[in-house]
Amino acid sequence: MTQQPPVPTSPAGDTIECSECQFEVPALEYCVRCGDPLADEKRARAPLSGRRAHFVAQPDERAFGLHVVSTLFPQLPRADMGTFRAVLIIGLVVIVGLAAAGFFPLAVVAAAMLVPLMMVLYVWDVDVYEDEPLRVIAFTAAWGIVAGIIVGLLSRLLPSGAGILDPLSATDLLSRGVLIPLASGVAMLIGPLVLLPYRKFNDVLDGATFGATSAVAFSGALVLSQGAGLFAAGLRPPGDPLPWIVRLLSLGIAAPLIAAGVIGATAGAFWLQYRAPLRDRRKLGLVGRPFVASAVALLVLMASAIGVQLLPFLPALLWQTVLAIVALVWLRTVIHLGLLQEAAEIEIGAPVACPNCGRQTPAHSFCGNCGASLRAAPKSRVVPAAAVRPDRPA
Repeated sequence: MTQQPPVPTSPAGDTIECSECQFEVPALEYCVRCGDPLADEKRARAPLSGRRAHFVAQPDERAFGLHVVSTLFPQLPRADMGTFRAVLIIGLVVIVGLAAAGFFPLAVVAAAMLVPLMMVLYVWDVDVYEDEPLRVIAFTAAWGIVAGIIVGLLSRLLPSGAGILDPLSATDLLSRGVLIPLASGVAMLIGPLVLLPYRKFNDVLDGATFGATSAVAFSGALVLSQGAGLFAAGLRPPGDPLPWIVRLLSLGIAAPLIAAGVIGATAGAFWLQYRAPLRDRRKLGLVGRPFVASAVALLVLMASAIGVQLLPFLPALLWQTVLAIVALVWLRTVIHLGLLQEAAEIEIGAPVACPNCGRQTPAHSFCGNCGASLRAAPKSRVVPAAAVRPDRPA
Protein backbone atom coordinates (compact mmCIF):
# COMPACT_ATOMS: atom_id res chain seq x y z
CA MET A 1 0.00 0.00 0.00
CA THR A 2 1.36 3.44 -0.98
CA GLN A 3 2.38 5.50 2.00
CA GLN A 4 0.30 8.65 2.39
CA PRO A 5 2.02 12.01 2.92
CA PRO A 6 1.70 13.63 6.35
CA VAL A 7 -1.87 14.72 7.01
CA PRO A 8 -2.51 18.23 8.34
CA THR A 9 -4.17 17.96 11.71
CA SER A 10 -7.02 19.70 13.43
CA PRO A 11 -6.30 22.65 15.76
CA ALA A 12 -6.03 20.09 18.56
CA GLY A 13 -3.45 18.11 16.55
CA ASP A 14 -5.66 15.03 15.99
CA THR A 15 -6.36 12.95 12.93
CA ILE A 16 -8.94 10.25 12.35
CA GLU A 17 -9.71 7.63 9.72
CA CYS A 18 -12.88 8.50 7.88
CA SER A 19 -15.22 5.52 7.70
CA GLU A 20 -16.66 6.76 4.38
CA CYS A 21 -13.50 7.28 2.28
CA GLN A 22 -11.01 5.36 4.50
CA PHE A 23 -8.48 8.22 4.41
CA GLU A 24 -6.67 9.64 7.43
CA VAL A 25 -8.00 13.18 7.81
CA PRO A 26 -8.00 16.00 10.40
CA ALA A 27 -10.36 15.23 13.29
CA LEU A 28 -12.77 18.06 12.59
CA GLU A 29 -16.54 17.90 12.40
CA TYR A 30 -16.51 16.90 8.72
CA CYS A 31 -14.11 14.92 6.57
CA VAL A 32 -12.25 17.38 4.38
CA ARG A 33 -12.01 14.75 1.62
CA CYS A 34 -15.56 13.39 1.27
CA GLY A 35 -17.61 15.60 3.60
CA ASP A 36 -18.71 12.75 5.85
CA PRO A 37 -19.75 14.02 9.32
CA LEU A 38 -17.07 12.97 11.82
CA ALA A 39 -18.27 14.42 15.10
CA ASP A 40 -20.47 12.06 17.15
CA GLU A 41 -23.27 14.58 17.49
CA LYS A 42 -23.23 15.24 13.74
CA ARG A 43 -23.24 11.55 12.94
CA ALA A 44 -26.13 10.91 15.35
CA ARG A 45 -28.29 13.38 13.43
CA ALA A 46 -27.47 11.91 10.01
CA PRO A 47 -30.50 9.87 8.83
CA LEU A 48 -28.30 7.63 6.67
CA SER A 49 -24.77 6.40 7.20
CA GLY A 50 -22.28 8.53 5.33
CA ARG A 51 -22.10 12.01 3.86
CA ARG A 52 -23.48 10.83 0.53
CA ALA A 53 -27.02 11.25 1.92
CA HIS A 54 -26.45 15.02 1.80
CA PHE A 55 -25.93 17.26 -1.21
CA VAL A 56 -22.24 17.94 -1.69
CA ALA A 57 -22.60 21.62 -2.55
CA GLN A 58 -25.01 22.36 0.33
CA PRO A 59 -24.52 20.00 3.32
CA ASP A 60 -27.81 20.99 4.96
CA GLU A 61 -29.81 19.60 1.99
CA ARG A 62 -30.54 16.05 0.91
CA ALA A 63 -28.56 14.74 -2.05
CA PHE A 64 -31.69 13.76 -3.98
CA GLY A 65 -34.01 16.47 -2.69
CA LEU A 66 -35.80 19.03 -4.85
CA HIS A 67 -34.07 22.39 -4.41
CA VAL A 68 -34.23 24.57 -7.51
CA VAL A 69 -31.75 27.29 -6.50
CA SER A 70 -28.97 25.08 -5.11
CA THR A 71 -29.28 22.69 -8.07
CA LEU A 72 -29.13 25.34 -10.79
CA PHE A 73 -26.63 27.48 -8.86
CA PRO A 74 -24.55 25.00 -6.81
CA GLN A 75 -21.59 27.35 -6.33
CA LEU A 76 -23.59 30.06 -4.59
CA PRO A 77 -22.41 30.74 -1.03
CA ARG A 78 -25.09 30.22 1.59
CA ALA A 79 -25.35 33.96 2.15
CA ASP A 80 -26.45 34.45 -1.47
CA MET A 81 -28.97 31.60 -1.62
CA GLY A 82 -31.71 33.66 -0.02
CA THR A 83 -31.14 36.52 -2.46
CA PHE A 84 -31.51 34.28 -5.50
CA ARG A 85 -34.65 32.67 -4.06
CA ALA A 86 -36.09 36.15 -3.52
CA VAL A 87 -35.25 37.14 -7.10
CA LEU A 88 -37.01 34.03 -8.41
CA ILE A 89 -40.13 34.73 -6.34
CA ILE A 90 -40.19 38.42 -7.31
CA GLY A 91 -39.82 37.44 -10.96
CA LEU A 92 -42.79 35.10 -10.69
CA VAL A 93 -44.88 37.85 -9.09
CA VAL A 94 -43.95 40.26 -11.90
CA ILE A 95 -44.88 37.72 -14.60
CA VAL A 96 -48.23 36.92 -12.99
CA GLY A 97 -48.94 40.59 -12.30
CA LEU A 98 -48.27 41.68 -15.89
CA ALA A 99 -50.44 38.88 -17.25
CA ALA A 100 -53.25 39.60 -14.79
CA ALA A 101 -53.19 43.25 -15.88
CA GLY A 102 -53.44 42.24 -19.54
CA PHE A 103 -49.89 43.23 -20.55
CA PHE A 104 -49.33 39.88 -22.23
CA PRO A 105 -46.38 40.83 -24.50
CA LEU A 106 -44.47 42.34 -21.56
CA ALA A 107 -45.25 39.27 -19.47
CA VAL A 108 -43.82 37.07 -22.24
CA VAL A 109 -40.59 39.11 -22.21
CA ALA A 110 -40.36 38.84 -18.42
CA ALA A 111 -41.00 35.08 -18.53
CA ALA A 112 -38.39 34.56 -21.23
CA MET A 113 -35.70 36.54 -19.40
CA LEU A 114 -36.16 35.55 -15.75
CA VAL A 115 -34.17 32.29 -15.51
CA PRO A 116 -31.53 33.21 -18.15
CA LEU A 117 -30.74 36.49 -16.37
CA MET A 118 -30.43 34.65 -13.05
CA MET A 119 -28.02 32.18 -14.66
CA VAL A 120 -25.85 34.92 -16.16
CA LEU A 121 -25.74 36.79 -12.85
CA TYR A 122 -24.80 33.58 -11.06
CA VAL A 123 -21.98 32.71 -13.48
CA TRP A 124 -20.62 36.24 -13.22
CA ASP A 125 -21.01 36.50 -9.43
CA VAL A 126 -19.17 33.30 -8.53
CA ASP A 127 -16.57 33.44 -11.33
CA VAL A 128 -17.34 29.86 -12.35
CA TYR A 129 -14.91 29.82 -15.22
CA GLU A 130 -11.83 30.92 -13.31
CA ASP A 131 -9.81 33.64 -15.04
CA GLU A 132 -11.82 33.78 -18.30
CA PRO A 133 -15.31 34.80 -17.14
CA LEU A 134 -16.13 37.24 -19.95
CA ARG A 135 -15.08 34.91 -22.76
CA VAL A 136 -16.82 31.81 -21.44
CA ILE A 137 -19.97 33.59 -20.25
CA ALA A 138 -20.23 35.32 -23.62
CA PHE A 139 -19.77 32.04 -25.48
CA THR A 140 -22.17 29.87 -23.48
CA ALA A 141 -24.92 32.48 -23.18
CA ALA A 142 -24.49 33.84 -26.71
CA TRP A 143 -24.53 30.34 -28.17
CA GLY A 144 -27.84 29.61 -26.47
CA ILE A 145 -29.34 32.95 -27.52
CA VAL A 146 -28.29 32.71 -31.18
CA ALA A 147 -29.29 29.04 -31.45
CA GLY A 148 -32.65 29.77 -29.80
CA ILE A 149 -33.39 32.61 -32.22
CA ILE A 150 -32.44 30.49 -35.24
CA VAL A 151 -34.54 27.51 -34.16
CA GLY A 152 -37.43 29.82 -33.25
CA LEU A 153 -37.40 31.54 -36.64
CA LEU A 154 -37.00 28.28 -38.54
CA SER A 155 -39.89 26.75 -36.62
CA ARG A 156 -42.18 29.41 -38.07
CA LEU A 157 -41.37 28.08 -41.54
CA LEU A 158 -42.68 24.62 -40.71
CA PRO A 159 -46.09 23.55 -42.10
CA SER A 160 -47.89 24.58 -38.89
CA GLY A 161 -46.40 28.06 -39.34
CA ALA A 162 -47.52 29.22 -35.90
CA GLY A 163 -45.60 30.51 -32.94
CA ILE A 164 -45.31 28.76 -29.66
CA LEU A 165 -47.84 31.13 -28.11
CA ASP A 166 -50.60 30.45 -30.64
CA PRO A 167 -53.44 27.96 -30.08
CA LEU A 168 -52.16 24.41 -30.40
CA SER A 169 -53.72 21.45 -32.19
CA ALA A 170 -52.89 17.80 -32.72
CA THR A 171 -51.87 18.54 -36.32
CA ASP A 172 -48.75 20.24 -34.98
CA LEU A 173 -47.61 17.03 -33.26
CA LEU A 174 -44.81 16.16 -35.67
CA SER A 175 -43.35 19.65 -36.02
CA ARG A 176 -43.74 20.97 -32.47
CA GLY A 177 -43.72 17.69 -30.59
CA VAL A 178 -40.79 16.01 -32.36
CA LEU A 179 -38.85 18.18 -34.81
CA ILE A 180 -38.52 21.35 -32.73
CA PRO A 181 -37.56 19.53 -29.48
CA LEU A 182 -35.00 17.42 -31.36
CA ALA A 183 -33.46 20.45 -33.03
CA SER A 184 -33.51 22.34 -29.73
CA GLY A 185 -31.83 19.56 -27.77
CA VAL A 186 -29.05 19.13 -30.33
CA ALA A 187 -28.49 22.89 -30.58
CA MET A 188 -28.32 23.33 -26.80
CA LEU A 189 -25.71 20.55 -26.50
CA ILE A 190 -23.40 21.59 -29.33
CA GLY A 191 -22.24 24.77 -27.59
CA PRO A 192 -21.11 23.12 -24.34
CA LEU A 193 -19.46 20.23 -26.20
CA VAL A 194 -17.24 22.69 -28.06
CA LEU A 195 -15.56 23.32 -24.69
CA LEU A 196 -15.08 19.63 -23.85
CA PRO A 197 -11.57 19.34 -25.38
CA TYR A 198 -10.24 22.23 -23.28
CA ARG A 199 -8.46 20.69 -20.30
CA LYS A 200 -8.79 23.93 -18.38
CA PHE A 201 -12.45 23.02 -17.93
CA ASN A 202 -11.96 19.49 -16.62
CA ASP A 203 -14.61 19.19 -13.90
CA VAL A 204 -18.01 17.53 -14.20
CA LEU A 205 -19.43 20.65 -12.56
CA ASP A 206 -18.04 22.71 -15.46
CA GLY A 207 -19.86 20.53 -17.99
CA ALA A 208 -23.12 20.68 -16.07
CA THR A 209 -22.88 24.47 -15.75
CA PHE A 210 -22.07 24.91 -19.46
CA GLY A 211 -25.07 22.79 -20.39
CA ALA A 212 -27.50 24.49 -18.01
CA THR A 213 -26.37 27.98 -19.09
CA SER A 214 -26.76 27.16 -22.77
CA ALA A 215 -30.18 25.61 -22.13
CA VAL A 216 -31.76 28.49 -20.23
CA ALA A 217 -30.39 31.09 -22.70
CA PHE A 218 -31.75 29.02 -25.57
CA SER A 219 -35.17 28.66 -23.91
CA GLY A 220 -35.55 32.39 -23.40
CA ALA A 221 -34.45 33.26 -26.95
CA LEU A 222 -36.80 30.62 -28.40
CA VAL A 223 -39.79 32.10 -26.61
CA LEU A 224 -38.95 35.65 -27.67
CA SER A 225 -38.35 34.73 -31.31
CA GLN A 226 -41.57 32.75 -31.57
CA GLY A 227 -43.68 35.29 -29.66
CA ALA A 228 -42.39 38.46 -31.30
CA GLY A 229 -45.61 38.83 -33.28
CA LEU A 230 -47.56 39.52 -30.10
CA PHE A 231 -46.43 43.15 -30.04
CA ALA A 232 -48.30 43.79 -33.32
CA ALA A 233 -51.55 43.78 -31.32
CA GLY A 234 -50.30 46.37 -28.81
CA LEU A 235 -49.23 46.11 -25.20
CA ARG A 236 -52.68 44.98 -24.03
CA PRO A 237 -54.14 42.63 -26.62
CA PRO A 238 -57.53 41.08 -25.84
CA GLY A 239 -57.52 37.76 -24.00
CA ASP A 240 -58.41 35.94 -20.80
CA PRO A 241 -55.59 36.45 -18.23
CA LEU A 242 -55.93 33.04 -16.54
CA PRO A 243 -54.83 30.85 -19.50
CA TRP A 244 -52.03 33.33 -20.14
CA ILE A 245 -50.77 33.08 -16.57
CA VAL A 246 -50.66 29.28 -16.76
CA ARG A 247 -48.98 29.36 -20.17
CA LEU A 248 -46.39 31.90 -19.06
CA LEU A 249 -45.48 29.81 -16.02
CA SER A 250 -44.94 26.96 -18.45
CA LEU A 251 -42.79 29.06 -20.80
CA GLY A 252 -40.86 31.02 -18.19
CA ILE A 253 -40.33 28.46 -15.42
CA ALA A 254 -41.18 24.86 -16.30
CA ALA A 255 -39.66 24.74 -19.80
CA PRO A 256 -36.28 26.32 -18.91
CA LEU A 257 -35.99 24.15 -15.78
CA ILE A 258 -36.60 21.03 -17.85
CA ALA A 259 -34.06 22.13 -20.46
CA ALA A 260 -31.47 23.14 -17.86
CA GLY A 261 -31.88 19.85 -16.01
CA VAL A 262 -31.62 17.44 -18.93
CA ILE A 263 -29.03 19.36 -20.98
CA GLY A 264 -26.92 20.16 -17.90
CA ALA A 265 -27.02 16.51 -16.82
CA THR A 266 -26.19 15.30 -20.32
CA ALA A 267 -23.26 17.69 -20.67
CA GLY A 268 -22.11 16.55 -17.22
CA ALA A 269 -22.27 12.95 -18.46
CA PHE A 270 -19.87 13.82 -21.30
CA TRP A 271 -17.46 15.38 -18.81
CA LEU A 272 -17.89 12.36 -16.52
CA GLN A 273 -17.05 10.00 -19.38
CA TYR A 274 -14.06 11.87 -20.77
CA ARG A 275 -12.71 13.84 -17.79
CA ALA A 276 -13.45 11.75 -14.66
CA PRO A 277 -11.24 8.93 -13.33
CA LEU A 278 -11.96 5.52 -14.83
CA ARG A 279 -13.29 4.16 -11.55
CA ASP A 280 -16.12 6.75 -11.48
CA ARG A 281 -17.34 6.60 -15.05
CA ARG A 282 -19.99 3.94 -14.45
CA LYS A 283 -21.33 5.19 -11.13
CA LEU A 284 -24.42 6.78 -12.70
CA GLY A 285 -25.31 3.65 -14.60
CA LEU A 286 -26.77 4.03 -18.08
CA VAL A 287 -27.61 7.73 -17.72
CA GLY A 288 -23.94 8.39 -17.03
CA ARG A 289 -23.13 7.27 -20.57
CA PRO A 290 -23.17 10.31 -22.86
CA PHE A 291 -25.18 8.90 -25.75
CA VAL A 292 -27.75 7.24 -23.49
CA ALA A 293 -28.05 10.49 -21.55
CA SER A 294 -28.49 12.40 -24.82
CA ALA A 295 -31.30 10.08 -25.90
CA VAL A 296 -33.05 10.42 -22.53
CA ALA A 297 -32.71 14.21 -22.65
CA LEU A 298 -34.26 14.38 -26.12
CA LEU A 299 -37.11 12.09 -25.06
CA VAL A 300 -37.85 14.31 -22.05
CA LEU A 301 -37.87 17.42 -24.24
CA MET A 302 -40.25 15.72 -26.68
CA ALA A 303 -42.49 14.49 -23.85
CA SER A 304 -42.75 18.05 -22.55
CA ALA A 305 -43.62 19.47 -25.97
CA ILE A 306 -46.17 16.76 -26.77
CA GLY A 307 -47.82 17.24 -23.37
CA VAL A 308 -48.19 20.96 -24.04
CA GLN A 309 -49.91 20.22 -27.34
CA LEU A 310 -52.27 17.46 -26.32
CA LEU A 311 -53.26 18.54 -22.79
CA PRO A 312 -55.27 21.53 -21.58
CA PHE A 313 -53.26 24.40 -20.08
CA LEU A 314 -53.33 23.39 -16.40
CA PRO A 315 -52.74 19.63 -16.86
CA ALA A 316 -49.94 20.48 -19.29
CA LEU A 317 -48.30 22.67 -16.65
CA LEU A 318 -48.61 19.88 -14.09
CA TRP A 319 -47.06 17.44 -16.57
CA GLN A 320 -44.16 19.80 -17.17
CA THR A 321 -43.74 20.25 -13.42
CA VAL A 322 -43.27 16.50 -13.02
CA LEU A 323 -40.72 16.46 -15.83
CA ALA A 324 -38.93 19.46 -14.30
CA ILE A 325 -38.62 17.63 -10.98
CA VAL A 326 -37.15 14.58 -12.70
CA ALA A 327 -34.74 16.74 -14.72
CA LEU A 328 -33.51 18.73 -11.72
CA VAL A 329 -32.96 15.62 -9.59
CA TRP A 330 -30.99 14.10 -12.47
CA LEU A 331 -28.85 17.23 -12.76
CA ARG A 332 -28.37 17.32 -8.99
CA THR A 333 -27.17 13.69 -9.05
CA VAL A 334 -24.57 14.47 -11.72
CA ILE A 335 -23.28 17.49 -9.78
CA HIS A 336 -23.20 15.46 -6.54
CA LEU A 337 -21.15 12.65 -8.07
CA GLY A 338 -18.89 15.04 -9.92
CA LEU A 339 -17.89 16.85 -6.75
CA LEU A 340 -17.39 13.63 -4.80
CA GLN A 341 -15.14 12.01 -7.41
CA GLU A 342 -12.82 15.02 -7.44
CA ALA A 343 -12.12 14.67 -3.71
CA ALA A 344 -9.87 11.61 -4.06
CA GLU A 345 -7.61 13.25 -6.65
CA ILE A 346 -5.90 15.93 -4.55
CA GLU A 347 -3.88 16.04 -1.33
CA ILE A 348 -4.82 18.00 1.77
CA GLY A 349 -3.20 21.43 1.71
CA ALA A 350 -2.52 24.40 3.95
CA PRO A 351 -5.42 26.11 5.76
CA VAL A 352 -7.78 28.34 3.80
CA ALA A 353 -10.71 30.48 4.83
CA CYS A 354 -14.06 28.80 4.10
CA PRO A 355 -16.25 31.17 2.06
CA ASN A 356 -19.38 29.81 3.76
CA CYS A 357 -18.55 29.87 7.47
CA GLY A 358 -15.40 32.04 7.40
CA ARG A 359 -13.39 29.66 9.61
CA GLN A 360 -10.01 28.12 8.79
CA THR A 361 -10.06 24.65 7.26
CA PRO A 362 -7.40 22.49 5.54
CA ALA A 363 -7.51 23.08 1.79
CA HIS A 364 -9.22 20.16 0.07
CA SER A 365 -12.78 19.42 -1.03
CA PHE A 366 -14.90 20.23 2.02
CA CYS A 367 -14.81 22.58 4.97
CA GLY A 368 -13.94 20.61 8.09
CA ASN A 369 -16.13 22.90 10.21
CA CYS A 370 -19.38 23.37 8.27
CA GLY A 371 -19.16 20.61 5.64
CA ALA A 372 -19.66 22.96 2.68
CA SER A 373 -18.00 21.94 -0.57
CA LEU A 374 -14.92 24.04 -1.30
CA ARG A 375 -14.84 22.60 -4.83
CA ALA A 376 -18.32 24.02 -5.42
CA ALA A 377 -17.49 27.35 -3.83
CA PRO A 378 -16.55 30.36 -5.97
CA LYS A 379 -12.84 29.93 -6.73
CA SER A 380 -12.10 33.58 -6.08
CA ARG A 381 -13.51 33.34 -2.54
CA VAL A 382 -11.37 30.42 -1.33
CA VAL A 383 -8.33 32.29 -0.05
CA PRO A 384 -5.34 31.21 2.07
CA ALA A 385 -6.05 31.61 5.76
CA ALA A 386 -2.87 33.68 6.08
CA ALA A 387 -4.49 36.31 3.85
CA VAL A 388 -7.32 36.77 6.32
CA ARG A 389 -6.57 39.48 8.91
CA PRO A 390 -8.71 38.73 11.99
CA ASP A 391 -7.26 41.83 13.65
CA ARG A 392 -8.20 44.13 10.79
CA PRO A 393 -10.41 47.00 12.00
CA ALA A 394 -14.08 46.72 11.06
